Amino acid sequence: MPGPLYRVRQFLRALRAAPLTPAERERVQTVLTHEAFALYQTMPPGDQRHALVIFDALVAQGYRARPLLQAALLHDVAKRNIGLGYRTGVIVLNKVSPRALQRIARAKTNDWRYPFYVSLHHPELSAELATRAGVTEPTLSLIRAHQSAAPSFQDAQLCEWHRALKRLDDMN
Repeated sequence: MPGPLYRVRQFLRALRAAPLTPAERERVQTVLTHEAFALYQTMPPGDQRHALVIFDALVAQGYRARPLLQAALLHDVAKRNIGLGYRTGVIVLNKVSPRALQRIARAKTNDWRYPFYVSLHHPELSAELATRAGVTEPTLSLIRAHQSAAPSFQDAQLCEWHRALKRLDDMN
C-alpha cells in the first residue's frame, strides 16, 4: 500500500500534468480505434499520462498484444469526471476505514456521493464505457479485473497480461 509521501507526489503529478504531445497521441492512436481514442481523450491530462506511463512500460517490457495495451490505456476511463478533491477524499476514507468509503458511496448519478461510487466501481464502469466505444474481449475482461488480486481467468495468457497490468498500475 503506497504511503503518504507517494500520494502527495501522485497528487502533484496530477495537478501539473501537461496535455499529451502529438507524438504521444500518435502512439496511443496506434492501438485504439477512432471511437476508443475519443473516449481516451475524455480523461484529464493526469489520467491520460498515468495510462500512457503504463502503456509505455508494457511496451518496454516487450508486450505488443493489442488487448493488453488497450486495457492499459482505458482501465481508469470511468474516473474521468472525478475531481482531485474527491480523489483525495477516497484516499483519506480508505485510510480511516475502507468500509467508510463503501458506506458513503451512492449509485445515483446526481448525488454528491456518486464520485465515491465511481471510484469503487470504476473497473466495471470503465469496461461499460469501453464497450460503448467498440472495445471487445479480452480487453474488456482486463479492464474489469485490473484491480482484482486474483481474477478467475482460464486463459494463461490473460493471467499473465493481468499480472503485468496490475503490477504497473499499482506502481503508478
